[in-house]
Amino acid sequence: MVVTGLTFPSDAAVVADEAARFRRAAPAERLRAIRSALAAGALLIQRSPRREFLEAYRHAQEEAAREAIKRFVARHAQQP
Repeated sequence: MVVTGLTFPSDAAVVADEAARFRRAAPAERLRAIRSALAAGALLIQRSPRREFLEAYRHAQEEAAREAIKRFVARHAQQP
């Protein structure tokens, strides 16, 4: 059986719809969605055969972010 006339939205349209739905959500629902995504990512890392690499990579990225923030603050802090 061949079905014709089916069209699917582009990836960009799907992402735009999801972003719009997120923006319309109440703040508490947004936080729930963010926490859910973070928990899902943590579970994937925990179950991954590359867990050690992923945890080390995440740690390195967090350290790089901290250093970038320190440099930003040092560059833009008001001097007495």
